[in-house]
Amino acid sequence: MSTAVTGRTRAWRPLTVRLMLAQTAVLAVGLLIVVVTAVLIGPNMFYEELIDVGHADEAEGLVHLEDAFRWVSLTALAIGVLPALGIAGLLSFYLYRTIGRSLASFGTAAGEVAAGNYDVRVTSAELGPEVDALAGSFNDMAAKLSAVDATRRQMLADLAHEMRTPLASLKGHLEGIEDGVVALDEHTTGILHAQITRLERLARDIRQLTAAEEGMIRPQLTPQNPQHLAAQAVAAIEPDAAGKGVSITALSPGTEVGPVPLDPERMGQVLSNLLENALRHTPSGGTIVLRTDHTPEAVTFTVTDSGEGISAESLPHVFERFYRANTGREAHRGGSGLGLAISKALVEAQGGTLEAASAGPGHGASFRIHLPRPRPTARGAGGAEPGGPGNGDV
Repeated sequence: MSTAVTGRTRAWRPLTVRLMLAQTAVLAVGLLIVVVTAVLIGPNMFYEELIDVGHADEAEGLVHLEDAFRWVSLTALAIGVLPALGIAGLLSFYLYRTIGRSLASFGTAAGEVAAGNYDVRVTSAELGPEVDALAGSFNDMAAKLSAVDATRRQMLADLAHEMRTPLASLKGHLEGIEDGVVALDEHTTGILHAQITRLERLARDIRQLTAAEEGMIRPQLTPQNPQHLAAQAVAAIEPDAAGKGVSITALSPGTEVGPVPLDPERMGQVLSNLLENALRHTPSGGTIVLRTDHTPEAVTFTVTDSGEGISAESLPHVFERFYRANTGREAHRGGSGLGLAISKALVEAQGGTLEAASAGPGHGASFRIHLPRPRPTARGAGGAEPGGPGNGDV
C-alpha cells in the first residue's frame, strides 16, 4: 500500500512544482517591473516634469543626483525583496504540501475503489468550494458503487436461493425416474414442465428487471386512455379470478380530463403484475378493485384487494427483489418474487411512482401508481384541456 501511495504522490508532484514556479515567476516579473519603473523610468519622468512647469534650472541641478537616486532605490528594493521572497517561498511550500497531499489522497482513494474497497472516503482539504465539491462527488460515487455492489451480491445470493428449489425438484424427479421409483407419467411430466417454466420465468424477470433498473428500457410514450388500459388489464385476468372465486372490477369515478402519455405495453405489464399479485393474496370470496382517478395534474391507478394484507415490518420491503413476507406459505404460488420490483422500475421509467399501503395482516393491501401529466407549454396554455379536477388521488 505504501508503495502505491508513494508512486501516486510522485505522479502529482509536477503539478505542485509548476504551481510554485508559476508563483515565483509572477513575483520575479513584478519585481522587474518595479525596478524598471523606479530606477529607469521614474527619474526621467520627474526630470521632464520639472522642465514642463518652468523649473529647468532646478532640473539641470538634479541630473547629477540621478545616480545616487538609482543606487538608493536599488538598495531599498533589495532590502524589500529578500523578505518578500522568503514569504513567497513559505506560501509556495505550504501550497505544495496542501495540494500535494490532497491530490495524493484522491489518487489513493481512487486506487482503493478500483481495487473494490468502496468504503473509502475523501476528506475535505479546505482548498476552496471547487475541491470540496470534487471530494463530495467522489464520495457520492463511492457510496453509489458500494450500494450497487451490495445489491449485486444480494441479487446473486437470492438468485441462487430461488434456483435451488426448482433445480432440486428436477433432480429429485429425474433420479426417481432413473431408479424406477417415480413413473414417467403425465403427472410427473407436468411437474417437470412446471419447474422448467419457473426457471424460464425467473430468467425472463431477471433480464427485465436489470434492463429497467439500468435504464436500458426506453418507454414509447404516446397519449393513452387510462380507463381503456385498466379495462384491458382487468379483462385479461378476469377468467383466473372467476376460477378462484374472486370478484374483480375496474372503477373510474369522476370525469376524464384527457389522455396521458404512457407506454401502453409497459403500463399494461405493470397493471397485470399488480393484479396477479393481488389475486395470489386474495382468498376465495374476496374482491379486487382497479380504480382510475383523473385530475388535471396527474392520473392515478390504485389496485386494492381484500386479501391477506401486509405487516408494517414487511411493507417497506415489498418492492425488493425476491422479497416474500412468508416464504414458506408463498413458495407454492409460482411467483418469481420480482414482479413488484419490475413494476416499480417500469413505472419510474415513465416518470411516475409506485407505492404500497396496508392496514396490516387480514386487512388487504393497495398499490398506487401516480403518473403526473406534462405541464402545458406557454404556446399551449390558452388551449389547455377542458374539465375540472376529478375526485382526487386515492
